[in-house]
Amino acid sequence: MYKIVVLLFISQVLLTSCSENKPDFQADELIGVWSGLLFQTETEFDQIKLLPFNQPTKIILYKNGKEFIYPLTSSDGVLTFKNDSGLRFDASYFGEEKVLHGMLTHNLWAQSLKFEKEKNYWFSKIRKPEFIDTDYLVYLEFYLDAAGKIQAKIQSNKENREDHFIIQQVSFNASDIDFKITNSRFAISAVYDSAKKKIDFSYQNQGGKRNIELTKLKQGQLLGYIPRLPSDKYEYKTPDSPDGIVEVASLEDVGLDTSLVKLMDEMTTDEYLHLHSIIITKNRKLVFEEYFHGYHRDYLHDIRSAFKPLAGLAVGKAKMINSMLKIDNPILDYYPQYKIEDLQKKKITVYHALTMSSGLQNENEDKMQREYTDWIKYKLDHPMEHKPGDKYVYSDGGINLLSGVIQSTTQQYLPSFIQHKLMLPMDIDNFQMRTSPAGRGYLAGHFYLRPIDFTKFGLLMLNQGQWNGKQLISTSWIKESTSPKVDKEHGYFWKLHEREVGGKIMTSIEAWGNGGQFLIIIPEIDMTITLTGGNYNVYPEMERGFKLLEQYVFPAVKL
Repeated sequence: MYKIVVLLFISQVLLTSCSENKPDFQADELIGVWSGLLFQTETEFDQIKLLPFNQPTKIILYKNGKEFIYPLTSSDGVLTFKNDSGLRFDASYFGEEKVLHGMLTHNLWAQSLKFEKEKNYWFSKIRKPEFIDTDYLVYLEFYLDAAGKIQAKIQSNKENREDHFIIQQVSFNASDIDFKITNSRFAISAVYDSAKKKIDFSYQNQGGKRNIELTKLKQGQLLGYIPRLPSDKYEYKTPDSPDGIVEVASLEDVGLDTSLVKLMDEMTTDEYLHLHSIIITKNRKLVFEEYFHGYHRDYLHDIRSAFKPLAGLAVGKAKMINSMLKIDNPILDYYPQYKIEDLQKKKITVYHALTMSSGLQNENEDKMQREYTDWIKYKLDHPMEHKPGDKYVYSDGGINLLSGVIQSTTQQYLPSFIQHKLMLPMDIDNFQMRTSPAGRGYLAGHFYLRPIDFTKFGLLMLNQGQWNGKQLISTSWIKESTSPKVDKEHGYFWKLHEREVGGKIMTSIEAWGNGGQFLIIIPEIDMTITLTGGNYNVYPEMERGFKLLEQYVFPAVKL
C-alpha cells in the first residue's frame, strides 16, 4: 500500500511539473526577434553659453532650461573654470577665423565643443556621452532548434552579449518565461502578454534591475540586430569627402578591382555580427566607407586601445613644442609630488613608457579605476619585476604614465592639448575622452572618435606626419614610432605586422583595440583600412574582419 501511495504521489508531481513547463500560448507567437531600449545615457547638461562674446567672463550651463552659472578666468587666450566636484571647462580660439573650441569635463569624461556666435554670446549644444550603454537596445530572438524546441539568444546593437552570458535553456510556466544562462552575475526573465503581443523583460546585474517592454520586430526593422538588411540591394558609390581636405576616388580610379564590393553580400549573414564599419583609402584617397548595425559616419565609436598609438603621436607633438622633452628623461622628473626612493624606478624613462618596458608589475585596470583616485601613483606603487627596458609587458597603466609627461611639458590640460594640437589641425572637432580623478586625460583607451576621423591618422602616417601641407608631427618621430623596439613587434604602441597582398608579404603598421578596432596601414601599396566593431573581449570574433580583408580586399589590389 505504501509503495502505491508513493508511486501515485510521484506521478502527480511529474504531471504537475509537466503542466507547469508548458506555455499558455502558441509557441510560434514567440518565434522571431523582440527588442526594447535597455539603457539610455542622458547628458548632465544639454547647452552651454559663454558671454559676453568679445571677452567672456562667465559660463552658463543648462539642463532642461535650468541655469548653472560659473565665473570664467582668462590667461594667455585660454578660458577656464573648474570646481571641487570635478566639473571643469577649458576653451581657446583656433584658426584664422578665431572660432572658439572647448572641452567640458564631468564625471571623468571630457567632451569636445565647437561654439557658434549667437547675438552677444558663444553657444554650443552638448552631445550625449557615447558610453557603450548610450541608446543600448536589447534584442531577444526566439527560434526552434533541430528538435523543434524553443531556444533563445540575446544581443545588443552596441556589443556582442556573449561577452556577458549565453542563454542555455528556455522554460515556461504558463505566461512566465525563464532562462538558464552561463553567468551567475546576471539574471533574466520574461512574461509574455499574448493579448497585447508584448514581452515584459527583466534584466538584472550587479548594477541593479531593469524592466523593459519588448516588441516583436518585422523583417525591415532588424537593422541593428543584423549588420545589414538582406532586402537592401547594394550599389557602390564613391564616398563624400568628410572635410574637403581628404580626397576621394572610385575603386577603379585607384586600381582596385570592383569585386571588392562583394564583401557587402557577406554582411547580410551572421558571420560578421558586430562589425560596425569598414573604411578603405588607396593612393591617399577615400574609396570605400560603409557602416553596419545602424552605425553611420557621424556616430562616435570607442576605439579602445587603438588610441594608444595616437597617444604616442601626442608625445611626439609635445616634443615638437618643447625640446626639453627627451625620451631618455626619467618619468619621475614629471611627478615630483611622489617621493619614490626605489633606484630602479628612478631609471624608468619616457622611452620605457613608450615601449611598455617599464619593468613595473602589471596592474589591475578595473581595480585601479574603481578603487583609486590617483592612477599614476597606483601604477608607480607596484613593485619592479624586471629592469627597465628588459621586457615588453602590455600595460594600460604603463602608457598612462605619459599623461603627466605631456601635461607637464606643454603646461596644458591633456584633453585640451589633444584637441588643439592634434585633432583640430586635422579638422576633427568631435571626440570624447576618458579622464582620471586626478585631473589628467587617460591615454590607454576609452577614446570615442568617428571612424572616418580615425582613418585620417592612417593618412597622416602615410604622409610622414604632414596634414594639409603642414608638418603636424615630425617625420623623424613618425619613423621612430614605427621602427621595432623592445619586442621587435611594436614601435611606440604601433603593431608591426605582416599581411599577404597579391601573393606578396608586406609590412603593415597597425593600431589594435579590443572589440575589433583596427587601423591597418600598408605603405608599400599606399593603403589604409579601418575596422570598428563591438566584439569586446570575444575571441576570435573581434578579428573576423581580417577574413573579409583576405577574401575580398587584398585580392582586389592590382600590384
